[in-house]
Amino acid sequence: MDDFREGLRIYFRAIKYAGPFSRLMPLLVLVLLVAIVFHTMSLASMAPTLKVLFGTPDTASMLSKEFPEFQPTLSYLKDLTSWGKWYLVSGRDKLDSLKLICTLIFISVFIANACFFVSKYIAAYFKARMIRKLRVDAFNKLTYQDLAYFSNEKRGDIISRLTNDIYEVETTFMPALYTMIRQPLNIIFIFIVLFTMSVKLTVFTLLILPVSGGVIGLITRRLRKKAKKGQSLLGGILSQIDETIGGMKIIKSFNAESKVHKKFLKENLRYQRTLWSIDYKKDLASPVSQILGTIVVTIILYFGGSLVLEGDMLNPEDFLVYILMFGMMLTPLKALSSIASILQRGMVSVKRIFEIIDYQPKILDAQGAKELSSFGTSILFDNVKFSYEEEQVIKGVNLEVKKGTSLALVGPSGGGKSTLADLVPRFYDVLEGAILIDGKNIKEYTVHSVRDKMGIVSQDSVLFNDTIYNNIAFGKPGATKEEVENAARIANAHDFILQQENGYETEIGDHGSRLSGGQRQRLSIARAVLKNPPILILDEATSALDTESEKLVQDALNKLLQNRTSIVIAHRLSTIRNADQIAVIKEGQVAELGTHEELLAKDGIYAGMKELQG
Repeated sequence: MDDFREGLRIYFRAIKYAGPFSRLMPLLVLVLLVAIVFHTMSLASMAPTLKVLFGTPDTASMLSKEFPEFQPTLSYLKDLTSWGKWYLVSGRDKLDSLKLICTLIFISVFIANACFFVSKYIAAYFKARMIRKLRVDAFNKLTYQDLAYFSNEKRGDIISRLTNDIYEVETTFMPALYTMIRQPLNIIFIFIVLFTMSVKLTVFTLLILPVSGGVIGLITRRLRKKAKKGQSLLGGILSQIDETIGGMKIIKSFNAESKVHKKFLKENLRYQRTLWSIDYKKDLASPVSQILGTIVVTIILYFGGSLVLEGDMLNPEDFLVYILMFGMMLTPLKALSSIASILQRGMVSVKRIFEIIDYQPKILDAQGAKELSSFGTSILFDNVKFSYEEEQVIKGVNLEVKKGTSLALVGPSGGGKSTLADLVPRFYDVLEGAILIDGKNIKEYTVHSVRDKMGIVSQDSVLFNDTIYNNIAFGKPGATKEEVENAARIANAHDFILQQENGYETEIGDHGSRLSGGQRQRLSIARAVLKNPPILILDEATSALDTESEKLVQDALNKLLQNRTSIVIAHRLSTIRNADQIAVIKEGQVAELGTHEELLAKDGIYAGMKELQG
């Protein structure tokens, strides 16, 4: 019961994305009602047609019959149906009656199909709106998540949620909603018509129909767990594809193609088995419902036929129409039974999407947070401690970076240098202690205003599949052409940009794949130059470059660092020898602190690193 309530909650929450129901849903229901009435009317016209073609003249039927006075009762519908049949077959030549019936059938079918088209047009609008809003909400939530979220989630699984899961919702939820509006209306209206034809036979029908519904329910209840497993496995496959493409050079260098292939084959085999299990259970609902429907029709045919043969209530042509009507009702019943199984995958998918939308980032503005309008005096690390889950990475760091000075962080790999730098723009929040800007805890400022005062150049140049111009202007969308070119000149990038086929409008490919490492890094520096932030964070910006590229990039960095507050993480000590102070970070603590000359004089860790590098 709890699962059912949870399913309904998720379903109706998803449907809200399709709005505005308040305006269009009544229209959808009205159009469907009109379509169903005329569709049923076209089928009901078979009775007078059979009467005209094969019936014998009935003297009583030739007598004038008054149009029934409206009453909100079942007997009124029966009288209205009876009058309609009388009007079609009585008082005129058989050929004229046949023409009238054929005209009525054509008009009914035309109106029914026109209304069905309009209803599907409205449903298509709902679906398109729902998918757009759902995808936008999920993507927007992703862009505002903190970095810890992406560290804990597989990138391929996130992509799967925004693609495959959205597609599942698109192909299940709105079609299911349309079916759940149309088919119950269809069933109700057909049952009303069947009741007007024979109450006794219809009551008998209602007694045996629930049996087939119960069998279908047993099949569909097992689908949800399998569907969830299938979507999770698909996310794992996409993650492996993403990792393989990104690490293709390493895979080939270690001749590991066969190893990667075996792992991928294993994951695909697991997904194949799960998908097969889902599909055969889903597809089993259709033949089972058809067999059960045939059994029900056979029973009704026998029971109703006995009523006809005994002359009880039904004449032959009405009984034939009754069977046709009941057969027409099996189609919506079958559709409703199939919807239950189809929705299982959709429910799993939309739940996975809502997990993204509902996930609350841990880095948020405090209540009453103020804007950091300008950077005035210093950045202070006050007994800062930080942990990734249970592993403590930063263990009580105390440092101060005064305005206009540079702090270099050096030390063994894994010591916590990058983590310490990531705490300043609040990519992560400190566990204990505080980071203060101008004497105030950075948590007292809005996250946006803190990051707005900072520029970051990392070892991995993050560029986008766009033009050189747009990549430089990324942090300052309204920048003029002169500003962009000036930033490129400072970053020693202007000359190589002009050598490109389309200059600043050259597309650089995915992650800047059409450029060299040094060129990508200089574009990153140009982007930081254009933003012109008062605080700059450099995370091993030259460590992955060759000597020539390093010289050009280092020259660009020196220009960028002039009269600017900076935190520089360095591997090569030659690049930070002019820093105002150098902190040696080891095992999450400040092991040594001083200038280049002071640290060499101590003959400690820093001096040992310098000796190793020559």
